[in-house]
Amino acid sequence: MAYTLMTPYVWQTYGAGGSEFTPYSRLAGRRLNGGTSSGSIAPSLTDIPRGQTLIVNGTTVTLTLTPSQDDLAAASYYFLGGHEYEISDYQAGVLTAAGYGSWLTPV
Repeated sequence: MAYTLMTPYVWQTYGAGGSEFTPYSRLAGRRLNGGTSSGSIAPSLTDIPRGQTLIVNGTTVTLTLTPSQDDLAAASYYFLGGHEYEISDYQAGVLTAAGYGSWLTPV
């Protein structure tokens, strides 16, 4: 039986609480710390769902927001965040054993 995997995500607010540039404070490089010079920013513009990538090495699964090319190249296989995949029974077993079974749907 095959499974569908929908990779997990988290909601993040870009630049919230920080004064430095992070990978998440984008939108033309503007700092988003509760407002702009002309007024406040609506939360709907700053609270963004970010896909989390699952990197699998053997039976070890690592969850990351910012996978490097080296990590992906060294992995047995991986599932990029924000995507839907059809996966094998073996891959589903590895993900279930690692605690990600709730993200799987039998096809």
